[in-house]
Amino acid sequence: MNKLFKPLSFLAALAFLVTACIPSPVDIAQAAPAELTYEATLGRPLSDQSVVAFITSNNCAQVGSFHLCQPAGLALWTDADQTVRTVYLYVSSSEFAPYKGELPLGLAAGDTMADVEEKLGQPKEVHAPQAGWVPGLPDEGGSPDRTHYWAVYNRFGITIVYNSPIASDKNASIHAILVNE
Repeated sequence: MNKLFKPLSFLAALAFLVTACIPSPVDIAQAAPAELTYEATLGRPLSDQSVVAFITSNNCAQVGSFHLCQPAGLALWTDADQTVRTVYLYVSSSEFAPYKGELPLGLAAGDTMADVEEKLGQPKEVHAPQAGWVPGLPDEGGSPDRTHYWAVYNRFGITIVYNSPIASDKNASIHAILVNE
């Protein structure tokens, strides 16, 4: 029995040391970097580590004041101070892959102008929801490129760019969403 005690003690001590040196799966999971989202870039300078990591991980190319992340379906616009002020999320575009992440305010890639106005609307009477719904009409709008209608929602900090230049085309679908700081 004494002959077995020494080798077993040695193996037990070795097993203890090996398991003490290997991090547990929980430690490994906590050490993994969090997924970088476009929200982490808004209002931050290009020199910020989260912005640098985002640009690098999304293969963005700088063109003037834009960082075009075509594979990710988005672009970052920076001001004169090199701070990210607007993120363009391309929902349907021939130049960019479609943006696959979560869209702001519960919007979906297949939403039409009518859907967007319903989602951004509010009850006619707050205390009587059965009274109906006021559509979420934009604060301003226009067709600066004569190809798309731009609906600006200042109160939400977004602009919806539709695939039609006509403001009354309720079947127009979302081309892009601009999220402002």
